[in-house]
Amino acid sequence: MVRKRYLALIPLAEARERFLKACGELGVLAPREEEVHARDALGRVASREVRARRPLPPAPCAAMDGYAVRSADTFGAKPSSPVSLESGAFLPVDTGDPIPPPYDAVVPVEEADVVPGGIEVRRAVTPGHHVRAAGEDYPEGATVVPAGGIFTPEAVAACLATGNETVWVKRRPRLLFIPTGSELVPPGAPLGEGEVYETNSIIFRAYVELWGGEAVIHPIVPDEPGLLERALRGALEGDHDLICICAGSSKGRGDHTPGLLSRLGEILFHGVAMAPGKPSLFGIVAGRPVLGLPGYPVSLWVSVVQFLRPLFEAYYGVPLARGARVEGVLTRRVRSPLGIREFVRVKVEGGADGVTVTPLPGGSSRLSTLVSADGILEVPEEVEFIPKGEAVEAELIPRPW
Repeated sequence: MVRKRYLALIPLAEARERFLKACGELGVLAPREEEVHARDALGRVASREVRARRPLPPAPCAAMDGYAVRSADTFGAKPSSPVSLESGAFLPVDTGDPIPPPYDAVVPVEEADVVPGGIEVRRAVTPGHHVRAAGEDYPEGATVVPAGGIFTPEAVAACLATGNETVWVKRRPRLLFIPTGSELVPPGAPLGEGEVYETNSIIFRAYVELWGGEAVIHPIVPDEPGLLERALRGALEGDHDLICICAGSSKGRGDHTPGLLSRLGEILFHGVAMAPGKPSLFGIVAGRPVLGLPGYPVSLWVSVVQFLRPLFEAYYGVPLARGARVEGVLTRRVRSPLGIREFVRVKVEGGADGVTVTPLPGGSSRLSTLVSADGILEVPEEVEFIPKGEAVEAELIPRPW
């Protein structure tokens, strides 16, 4: 009997549509919020508009060092005929100091001379000269951060400066990652024969947190159906928006995820026409979405980018960072299976003769190619061959670190 590797290979666009549609129907994309201190809001998305609780500045203040004066007292002053002001007719101020009435202007320190009993002003000033008006930056009630806006360092400072110690942000989606494989051990543990370190959770956690989520890493689950079922049932009792099971989604002897999901729930797709990443699967168990991610690191990376990045974009309603698109000349030919959307890791280099795009060795297990790649050359399903010397467009991999 021939064992079928996948339920059915479906196009990536269709798989992504099914995934996002189901997540929306199951409430994963429903708006949720929490109130946090403004200092803890850095990088978060505002769920409510932030308005200035007090004006900034709160009162008229000096825009530079000098002397607060009544502007009318300086009329006619010029270098050839300075105006004298006695003590009490001016107030020494530094930048940022409040300007109390009856003063309405500031004479810069370089345009006045200190003389016995007062100062001599060498240039007349008008009302408001070198004075920041109250609310000049933010009037009371003005929008500081709009709903859906990002709390940048500057936005956090503006919130605190306008009296907003706490703000409302969209709650981070909580994703559970269950690594499976009898050969896996935690990094740092002694390696036995045939064992490897479990590092896919490192990639998963980093991107989930980068995109605004919270990653929870489950202990490693050996390739035993009963243990995986116990882990999944335990996960279903937790507060997770999405459960991700890594590896075990193909058709090897230790691949139990498809059978478990079909027995406990419903599989919406198993097998995606993309490379790397074909073994990706998605299902619903007890009303909870479960995403099966491939075990090889490059396949995992592609699946995470193709499914989880759109999920976070849909939840937050803002686009996430994309790499710049660069045109260059292909230095080696590329062959790709028809009907499969392939993501080729490439080196992008500029030289005297222009930009070159060099495909890196294939193989979804080669973590080294992800480390050294500058970009991705995406080969559509209908393209089987790209010759050497062809002009191609690659998307650079954004590196926030």
